[in-house]
Amino acid sequence: MPTGRDMRLTRRPFLLGCVLAVLALGVAYAAWVARDLWGSTRAIDAASAANTQSAANAAQSAHPPIPIHFTLSQPGYVTLVIEKPDGTRVRNLVSETQFPAGENTAWWDGLDDLGRDADAAMHGQYGIPGRLVAPGTYRVRGLVRPALKALYEFSPYDPGQPPWKTADRRSEWLANHSAPSAVLFVPPGDAPVRAHAPATTAGQVLVGSYVSEGGSGLTWLAPDGRKLWGQMWVGGVWTGATQLARDTGPQRVPDVYAYTASSWRGDQPGDHYSELRLNALLSPQAQRSVPADARLGTGDDAPVLSPPLRIDEPPGLAKPAADDPYPERHALVAGLAVRDALVAVALRGVNQLLFVDTAQHRVLGRAPLDDPRGLTFDAQGHLLALSGHQLVRLDLSRDAAGQVQIAGRQTVIAGGLDDPQALCLDAAGAIYVSDWGNSHQVKVFAPDGRPARTIGHKGAPAPGVYDPAHMNHPAGITIDGRGRLWVAENDKTPKRVSVWDSATGRFVDAFYGPPRYGGGGTLDPRDRTRFYYADEAGGTTFKLDWNSRTSTPLAVYYRADSDDAGFAGTDTGGAPDYPLYRDKERYLTNAFSAQVTGRPSVILWHLGPDEIARPVAAAGSTSDATGKLLPVFADPAMKARMPAGSDPAHRALLFLWRDANGDHRVQPNEVTFWQPQGEARGNAAMLGNVTVLDDLSFAFAYAGQSAIVVPATGIASDGVPVYDTDHPRTLATGVQAPVSTGGGQVLVGRNDWTVFTTPPTPFAPQGVAGVQGSHGARWSYPSLWPGLHASHAAPVPSRPGELIGTTRVLGNPIDAPPPSDVGQLWAINGNEGDVYLFTTDGLFVATLFKDARLDTAPPPPDAARGLDLGTTSLGFECFHPTLTRGSDGHIYMQAGSTSPLLRIAGLEDMRRLPDQSITVTAADLVAAQQQKRANAEREAAARNGERVLTVAVHGDENAQDWPNGSTQWAKIDTRSSQVGDWGHKDAVTSGALGVFGDQLVITVRTDNPDLLANSGESLQNLFATGGGIDLMLGVDPTASAERTDAVRGDERLVVSRVNGATVAMLYRPVAATGGLAPVSYSSPLRTIRFDRVDNLSNRVVLDVQRGGDGTVTYKVTVPLKLLDLNVSPGTTIAGDIGVLRGNGFETLQRAYWSNKAGGLVSDLPGEAELTPNLWGRFRFVSAYD
Repeated sequence: MPTGRDMRLTRRPFLLGCVLAVLALGVAYAAWVARDLWGSTRAIDAASAANTQSAANAAQSAHPPIPIHFTLSQPGYVTLVIEKPDGTRVRNLVSETQFPAGENTAWWDGLDDLGRDADAAMHGQYGIPGRLVAPGTYRVRGLVRPALKALYEFSPYDPGQPPWKTADRRSEWLANHSAPSAVLFVPPGDAPVRAHAPATTAGQVLVGSYVSEGGSGLTWLAPDGRKLWGQMWVGGVWTGATQLARDTGPQRVPDVYAYTASSWRGDQPGDHYSELRLNALLSPQAQRSVPADARLGTGDDAPVLSPPLRIDEPPGLAKPAADDPYPERHALVAGLAVRDALVAVALRGVNQLLFVDTAQHRVLGRAPLDDPRGLTFDAQGHLLALSGHQLVRLDLSRDAAGQVQIAGRQTVIAGGLDDPQALCLDAAGAIYVSDWGNSHQVKVFAPDGRPARTIGHKGAPAPGVYDPAHMNHPAGITIDGRGRLWVAENDKTPKRVSVWDSATGRFVDAFYGPPRYGGGGTLDPRDRTRFYYADEAGGTTFKLDWNSRTSTPLAVYYRADSDDAGFAGTDTGGAPDYPLYRDKERYLTNAFSAQVTGRPSVILWHLGPDEIARPVAAAGSTSDATGKLLPVFADPAMKARMPAGSDPAHRALLFLWRDANGDHRVQPNEVTFWQPQGEARGNAAMLGNVTVLDDLSFAFAYAGQSAIVVPATGIASDGVPVYDTDHPRTLATGVQAPVSTGGGQVLVGRNDWTVFTTPPTPFAPQGVAGVQGSHGARWSYPSLWPGLHASHAAPVPSRPGELIGTTRVLGNPIDAPPPSDVGQLWAINGNEGDVYLFTTDGLFVATLFKDARLDTAPPPPDAARGLDLGTTSLGFECFHPTLTRGSDGHIYMQAGSTSPLLRIAGLEDMRRLPDQSITVTAADLVAAQQQKRANAEREAAARNGERVLTVAVHGDENAQDWPNGSTQWAKIDTRSSQVGDWGHKDAVTSGALGVFGDQLVITVRTDNPDLLANSGESLQNLFATGGGIDLMLGVDPTASAERTDAVRGDERLVVSRVNGATVAMLYRPVAATGGLAPVSYSSPLRTIRFDRVDNLSNRVVLDVQRGGDGTVTYKVTVPLKLLDLNVSPGTTIAGDIGVLRGNGFETLQRAYWSNKAGGLVSDLPGEAELTPNLWGRFRFVSAYD
C-alpha cells in the first residue's frame, strides 16, 4: 500500500462530501451493518450514485482513502495488521516497511486480503482479489524493529575457504551429494599450475566424489589440505569422479596429468545400461591447444571416448534404491588404472575389464574377470586387480588386431581380505588395500603378497563416541610425496578424507564435510558447544570451539544402516538432528529435517550418556509419503492390534508408540492405533505430518478433519516419555491439504496459539495462519506460491513481506531475546533463498536474507567472523535451515547450503506498537471502490496489445543507427533499487528485434554492464551458468500458437560472455541431428531431450554501448539462415525475449517479456524447457510503411 506522511489536510473536503453520501444510504446501510455482509457491493453502489463527484476525486488521489496514524520514536521497519474487534484478521496492511521517526500514516483501501487468485499465481502474477470490508470498527496492531543482521560466526563441518561458492574456484569444499570415493597424488611438475592457485613444491592431491549439485565433484588440494581448485562436474552432467589414476609409464600421453572415470546409469524406467565417462585431465597449456569441445566448457577434463561408451547391463542387475545414500557403491565402474596410454577399467556387474587406448581414443577390447574392483599397474607394467576377495597379477598382450587380452594370471593375495575396494603401491612396491567387512582398515602387504601391517583401528562402523583413528568405508587411497597415506572414506557419517603415516600407521590429520545438499544441522539450545548434524545416512555430534571457530566430531549418535526399528520409508525414519530437553534428559527428533514439509510420522530418540541416540517414541501415519505401509506395521501381530475392519495397506491409520519396556524395539502392545474420521485431501489423503513440541508432546497437523496434540504427561526413569493417548486435545478443525510441495505443518505456542503452515478453513490454503484455542481461526497471511514447485512460477518479490515458496518450519517457537516484548517467534523457509520470521500471533517480523533472483550482495570472498550475510541470498533449495535460541540468550540460525552458523542481531530491539481502533464508514468504502475500479481500468489499458511485438524489416542498410525512435520495445521487467534511506529508483529492462537484410538484430536495454557474464563451465548448460540474452523463436508461422510442447522450428538462442569472448548457443528440442550429440537434461523428477544444440559463437556479433544515464544497450547480430528464419512483412511467429541474470557463475533469475512464469532456475529440465504457449507474437512489418 502507498505510505507516507500524514495527509489529513487533503482529505477533509473529501470527508465532507462523504457525509452527504452516508445520509443517502438509509435502510440499505442499516441492513448491511446488521448482516455484516463481507464484500457486498449493494450499499456501496447506493453511495456511489449519491456521491459520484467525491468518489471521482478519490480515484485520482495519490493514496487510498483510509488513514492509519502511528508514531515512531526512531526510524524502523513497521508491520501493521487490521482485525475485527474479536481479533479475526482481515488485512495484513504493511510488512517490514521502512518509516522515519515521528508521525506517520499508512493508507488502507478498505479491502481484505483473504481471497486468492490461483490462476494469476500460476502465470507468475501477484494478485489478491480483495473484497471490501463492512463498515464498522476495526483494531490495528503492529510492531516495529530496526534493521536486522545475520552475523557470520563459523561453519561447522565445512573447511572451505570460504565454504560457500564464489567466482574463485578455490571456494567451497567437496561434493554435497556424495561422500569422497577417490584420491590421487600428483607430484610437483605434473600438478597443474594456475593463476591464483599455484602448485605447491610438494605436489597436489586430487579428491573425487560421485555426484554433486554444489561443491566440487573433483577437488585439487595442497598437501596441507588447502583447496587449490575445484570442478563440480567431470565428463557430463551430475558426475564428479569415482576413480582417479595417473600414467607413470614412459609412453604416456603428453600434457595429461591424470585420468578420471565414473559411470552414469540411465534414469528412465527400463534403462539397463550405464554411460562410461572416461576423461583425461589436461594441463593448462594443453587445454589451449586441443580442438574446441562445447561440452568441455572451462573444466580440465577432455573426453577419452566421445560420445561416452554405452555399456549394457544384465536386465536382472539391481539398481540402487532412490533413497540409497551411496549409489556409487553400485555403480558400474569399480576401478581404474593406466600405463603407457593404456587404460584399464573394472566393470562391476558385468564381470569384465575394459581396455582403452587413450592416445587413439578407441576401445581395445574386454576381458572377463570375476567381481572386478580396484586396479593399478606396477612398475613392471603388470596389472594388479582386485577380484572378489583376492588380488591377482595379470599379464596383458595384444593380438594381431591390436585387441588387449589377458595372457597370464597369478594370485598375489589369496586371503586376509574381507571386502576389498581399492589399492595403491608405494615407492618400494608394497601393496596397500582398503578393506571393508569387519575391518574398515587399510591393509599393507609386501610386494609378494605377505601381510605386513594394518592402518586404522579395526571394526565395522557403529554409533558411539567418535574415534578419529578408525576409518568408515575406506575407498580410494594414494601415497603422497611425504610418504603419507590419503584415504577417501566413502561414508557420510561423517564425510572424511583422512591422512596417515604409511610407515607407522599413525593417524595424522583429517578433513571433514561438507554438509548435504540444502545444508543442515541444529545448535543445542542448552549447550552451544554442541551441534547436531544428520542426513539420510546418519547423525554426528560436533564439538564447537567458538574461539578457534572449529568443529570436531564428538560422536556418531545414529547410523541409518544399523536402524532396524521399521519406521523407514519415503520421508519417514532417520535424520534426527533437532535437540529437545525435558528436565535433564536430552532427546533428538527428525520432525524438522524433511526438505519441504512435515513428515507423515516422526521419531523421538533419547540421547544417552554414551552419546548414542536410541528410539523411545514415534507417532504419525502408518504409511510413508507415498502411501506405502511402514515395515514395522506389516507384522500380523501389529495388524491384530488395529481397529476392527481397518485396512492399513489401503487406508492409513494414526499410531503412537512409546518404548514401555525400555528395550528400544517396537512391540505390538506398545502401540496405540486409531482410525481418524475423514482426511484432508490434496493430491492424496493427508495423515500425520507430526511435530514434536518442546515438552515432547506430539502435534498432528492431520488427524482426519482435525489437528490434535497428544500430550506428554511425564517421563519414566529410563527417559521414555509417557503419553495420554486417551485425551488428545483438538487444535483446529477444517484442516486443508497443501496445494503444492510445502506447508502442512503445525506449531504450538503459548497463550493457546497454534500456527498452521497450510491454513484451516475458513482461510484459503495459500498462506500461513494462526488459531487461538476455542476462539478458532484468527489470522492468516498470504503465501501465493506456497511450496517448492509453486515457487517455480513465482515472479521476484514486488513488495516488502511477500512470501514466495514457503516450505517447512525451522523448529518450534522460540522467545524473542530481551528486552523485546513481542513474545514467541517462529520461522518458515522460502525456496528462493530467504527465510520468513513471524510472531505466533501472526505479525510479520522480517524477511531474512534475499531472494536469489534479485540483485543481492555477491557472496563474500572471505569467511570473516561478524560478516553480515543478511544482504546475501541463501540460494535456491536451501532445504534445511534451523532456528535456535542459544544458551547465551542470542538467536542463532543455521542457514545456507554449507550450514554456516549465524547470529541474528537486532531482534532484541523489536517492540510492539500500541493497539488502536479505527472506524470505517460506508463513504470510505465508496471511495475505495471507485479508486479500485479506476486503477483496474488504467492497468487494462496499459496491458492492451502487450503480447504482440512489432519487428521492422529493413533492406540491406547498416543497423548502426538502430534502435531509433520508431522502434517498438518489449518490456521485460522493472526492478526497483533503493536510493538513500527512503528513496527508490526503477530500472526497466526492455528488448527489441529488427531485420536488416539477411541478419536478425537483437537488442536489450538495461542498467547492468555485466548482464552477460557467464562462466561457460558447460556450454550445453549455458543458460544455467550465469547471465545472458535469451531469445525464443517459433520459426514456423503455421504452428499452433496454443501448443504446449515444442515442435520442429521452435528454438532458443542464448548469448553470453565467457572469459571476455562472446558465446552463443542455439537449442532445438525437435530438429534433424547435427551440432552436438542429442543432449538430455535430467532431474530426479524428469528428463527432457534436445535433438540439437549448436555453438554459433563464431557467427554472432555483439556490440555493447553505454549511455550517460547508466543504461547499457546490448546489440546482437546473427544470420537469419542459422536460425532457419525466413520472414517478410506480414509474417507473424511465436517468440519471446528475455534476460538471464546471474553472478558470473550461476543463473539466479530468468525474466521474459511474455512468459511471466518462466522464472525457474533450480531444476535443469525446467530451465532448459521451451514453453511456446506462453510466448508472445512477433509481427514483422516493413520499415518503410
